[in-house]
Amino acid sequence: MLLIYVQKITPRIRYVMQLYFGELIRTEFEITDDANRFQSFHGARLNYSQRPFHDECFVFAEDILFESGIHEQKISRGNRKGIPTLFARQSSGVFAFDPFAAAFYLVTRYEEYLPFTPDQYGRFPDKENTGVKEGFHEVPVVNHFAMWLKELLQQRYPELSFQNPSFEFRLTYDIDFAFAYRGKGFMRNAGGFAKSLLKFDLKESLWRMHVLRGMEADPYDTFDYQFALHEKFGLNPLYFFLLGDYNKFDKNIPWTNPRLQSLIRSISNRYDCGLHSSYASNSFSEKVNAELQRLESVSRKKIIRNRQHFLKLKFPDTYQTLLANEIAEDYTMGFASLTGFRAGIASPFQWYDLSTEETTPLRIFPFTVMDASLHYYLKLSPEHALTKTKSLMAEVKKVNGYFQFLAHNDLLSEHVPWHGWRSGFSELLNYAAGLSKSR
Repeated sequence: MLLIYVQKITPRIRYVMQLYFGELIRTEFEITDDANRFQSFHGARLNYSQRPFHDECFVFAEDILFESGIHEQKISRGNRKGIPTLFARQSSGVFAFDPFAAAFYLVTRYEEYLPFTPDQYGRFPDKENTGVKEGFHEVPVVNHFAMWLKELLQQRYPELSFQNPSFEFRLTYDIDFAFAYRGKGFMRNAGGFAKSLLKFDLKESLWRMHVLRGMEADPYDTFDYQFALHEKFGLNPLYFFLLGDYNKFDKNIPWTNPRLQSLIRSISNRYDCGLHSSYASNSFSEKVNAELQRLESVSRKKIIRNRQHFLKLKFPDTYQTLLANEIAEDYTMGFASLTGFRAGIASPFQWYDLSTEETTPLRIFPFTVMDASLHYYLKLSPEHALTKTKSLMAEVKKVNGYFQFLAHNDLLSEHVPWHGWRSGFSELLNYAAGLSKSR
């Protein structure tokens, strides 16, 4: 067992120690604020305070984990083994930085509670993320910090045992538009025809007409192809359905549409499903409950998973609303305009609510790459998108982390603007399957 000494045991201390030692490197541990007990203990010891006792492993503790409330933090930067670090200090013992303070700041999204100027969708801007500003947003730094702690403890206390996590790949889908043309009704399709004609896009008009007449398949109906890929590569994906009322940002076909309901039931009988909470639900929290009831009534399943449409995430409001609706898992944590690690970590983690200073039951599953980020924001070709995604996946594999890819059904449509992306997606799944099998 590892005995960890701190000058004061706080909720923040309990949270970050559980994150590191309970989840990331998985070893038996206990926290104490009894200095006499710590000094007389003959097993593995870690001193996390502002003064060492003798020859134990000592990490200098910054103030953030002993505080409550939220305020601007003064963060010094450093570097270790080519990996950027936060809360750097030259006299900090075995490390020249505080890995516990750094992880807490990044994983809790501390900076997103502070005042900021939102982007056009009311979100915390990706460019304001500390990892982005410091250039480490594509490195799972917290996982690297955990590996360094493990290496240090193994060298000092070889009797300590650890349970190594395994690399995990998870494919998830957001069903924003189940179909391109079907189920939209006369008025929306008429408007689509008019828009195409005004652009002199006769090909689009003919395609819409052929689909509505049953002469061709709807281009967004790629579900059978998805199922075949899942079976081929042994995947168990997760689907999120948008069932909000129609508005400027929530444009799926009506949730009452029989074709959509049949699709939801078919998928929920094969795979896990979750709610894709509407854009509007961020302004009207009661909509989450209504949309949740819709999905449960259609799927005939208890729904415990969620992802916010447009990745709308406001701290602490969004997650508090999810908890109030008995959501156990959220998959929103990630960048809209970039790839990488919004919370600096490539592993699931419990949400710590800074407004109440408590660890909550809500588990966060961060994603690393979204198809829309690759295409619409980063403007990558299918080939370059594949190369970048495989590179990030390899980074996660190095730390035996969790890699989640966020896709949409239209990605596989071979319909403008996704022409040429199918083959790359299949190759990516093959690569992920290979990494999952290797140890």
